[in-house]
Amino acid sequence: MDVKELEKFFNYKPFLNQDPQIILDKILHKAKKYLPAEQIVLIQKAYDYAAEKHQWQMRLSWEQYIVHPLRATIFLMEIKPDMETIQTCILHDVMEDCNVSEKEIEKEFGAEVAWLCEWMVKVSKIKYKWEDRHLETLKKTFLAMARDLRVIFVKLADRIHNIQTLYYHPNPSKRQKIAQETMKIFVPIAKRLGLYYYQLYLENGSFKVLEEEAFNDIFNYLKKYFGEWEKYTERGIKTLTSLLQKEWIENFEVKGRIKSPYRVFEKLQKRYKTTEISTVMDLLAYRVITKTVSDCYMVLGIIHKYYTPLIKKIKDYIAVPKFNGYQSIHTTVLGMFRFPTEIQIRTYEMDDVAEFWVAAHFAYMEHNAPVKVPEQQGEWIKKLQDIVTNYKSLDDKEQFKKELNIEILEKRIFLYTPQGDVIELPIGSTVLDFAFAVHSTIWLSFKNAIVNGEIKPISYVPQTWDVIKINTFKNKYSANKHRLEFLHTSGAKNNLMKFLKGQQKEQRIAQALHELNKHLKIFWLPLFYSSSDQISKKYSKEEIERKLLAILDKKETYSQLIKSVYPKEVAAQKEQIYTGPKPAEKDLKDFKDTLAVVVDGDTLINYYFCHECKPKPGDKIIAKTGRDGIRIHAVDCRGIKTIALDKLLEAHWVGDTENIYKIRIEIKVSSRQGNIIGMMKIFNDLHIPVLQVSMKNLMENMSLFAFETEFSDLGKISFLLNSLKKHDDSLKVVKKKIS
Repeated sequence: MDVKELEKFFNYKPFLNQDPQIILDKILHKAKKYLPAEQIVLIQKAYDYAAEKHQWQMRLSWEQYIVHPLRATIFLMEIKPDMETIQTCILHDVMEDCNVSEKEIEKEFGAEVAWLCEWMVKVSKIKYKWEDRHLETLKKTFLAMARDLRVIFVKLADRIHNIQTLYYHPNPSKRQKIAQETMKIFVPIAKRLGLYYYQLYLENGSFKVLEEEAFNDIFNYLKKYFGEWEKYTERGIKTLTSLLQKEWIENFEVKGRIKSPYRVFEKLQKRYKTTEISTVMDLLAYRVITKTVSDCYMVLGIIHKYYTPLIKKIKDYIAVPKFNGYQSIHTTVLGMFRFPTEIQIRTYEMDDVAEFWVAAHFAYMEHNAPVKVPEQQGEWIKKLQDIVTNYKSLDDKEQFKKELNIEILEKRIFLYTPQGDVIELPIGSTVLDFAFAVHSTIWLSFKNAIVNGEIKPISYVPQTWDVIKINTFKNKYSANKHRLEFLHTSGAKNNLMKFLKGQQKEQRIAQALHELNKHLKIFWLPLFYSSSDQISKKYSKEEIERKLLAILDKKETYSQLIKSVYPKEVAAQKEQIYTGPKPAEKDLKDFKDTLAVVVDGDTLINYYFCHECKPKPGDKIIAKTGRDGIRIHAVDCRGIKTIALDKLLEAHWVGDTENIYKIRIEIKVSSRQGNIIGMMKIFNDLHIPVLQVSMKNLMENMSLFAFETEFSDLGKISFLLNSLKKHDDSLKVVKKKIS
């Protein structure tokens, strides 16, 4: 699945004012490729029957209801199902929504289709909430699977279309619930059955609903860098094809694909522990499909002959298959592109099974005979059947949970509130995660947790079936950034981050308002929110906050904001300052001079001129921060020679362009092998230009390393030196010169 295919899936357009027969024709076209003609007629019969039963029903997307089972069947056709499964998918809602009995379905379409439709109803009717209902959901779902996997094939296809059209559901909480249920039950089932194609649609569709912001960030990143994915994949396909043909490999195929948004999200959370998408290296992957296993190993050797493999990334799942029988060789190499590239190597049979797994073994061949289920999958299905068949009552629930060794129960815990409600969380969650799940405000005032009658700390990790009561502070928020380390669930972390950002925003705005009043005072204008203030009358609260935050981010200035409201007053005041005497107030004695200078992007007021160098308009200037405020110097002033670089700010005269400073620094560093190369890499990583560089060997395994660069943002040179110091803790600045 590539970026364009996924975008097409999410940009679903309702099938309005069109004949549903158009969709059916696509189904029949695919079916004709592997089913006999007499069965095609029976598929048409199922459509005619369902269309009649659903004729007065509409979907929330305002489509005719029959469109839904047909769209679900389109997804189902990817696994080449038999005729009865296709009929079931088309008919799967008539019993539940149209008051059609099982006997009537049996009369029209036979006992097999009637049985499959009946099980579709049983699986769909269960409500996923309480403990016993949860277990019953699992029991009935897996019992249906164990008896006949075709039930779950139809259910997954049905759920894919529901996820695709979930946007049209008017209730946000219902959308969340459906997406959560999909992630908790149907994605693991698709994964366990090896239905990779279905799994991608289900997990990415649910991910978009549950973590919309994260989804959009990743999806937009993939579109930006791989939107024209053919440029990468086609180039790689041609390169690998040419390379293998050169080495006399025959009967092979090369495919390329981009990693899906949810798979990127999983890697960011589990492996990289960050939200920075660029850290994921293997976004692009290729697959070489060969005729024989021996060819797979020959291809591996050839690829490693031309490209450098990452040894720890070589995985041989042909020799040692995964738990569900998956077979393939994985290798990650350097040299194809500027980033590491993953290549999977497998046979055609392995590829079919990797895409559709168990379904591939049920697919009908030209002679209409199903392929045998692989031994490992057959054993798993038999074991599943025995477990769910032996589970007869709630008295067996503990044994049932213990024996049902699949991802769904292995990765979740179930906790009680004192009222008997069940809260489901991922394994590893803390009592603070539980507080987030119970209520949207309890976590804000979290004090401690009572687990099974005992007080537990915020870091306590509960076990399934614990009863938990959360105690809170009265009229006091306890939430802070340090609590992030006690959270396991991404939803809880996101909520806390939003709360902290809100708090930070309020503090920043309060700071900006204080500075705004200082500027207003200098201009002899009414203070903000005073009785005669005009700023709050011109702009709404939201607009003022937006402007103040822009000022703090140095996108705007206080002077611009003031001038937009008081243009005449500001112009008159400046005219007075340039032509008339200085204000008499002591704190405004350098008012004229400060208005003539821009420091760090703003016309700040509270700074003074150096009494030694006495810079004049036309001189190249620089600002220095200190205990007495901000002082302006000429760049050649002796007063800044010994000043720490992080104390310096860019400054220029009003009307001039921003100054670019040339900086030459000499440092003593270790002469160990590769040290200078490592330091130059830091320059490159920080995108810092190097105008000149030189090195001289000194005594005692030390070198004198000198470089010249240029900046307007002087804080960056301090950051550079700190980075170099981390690389070589022996580093010592010998001399620095700014011009």
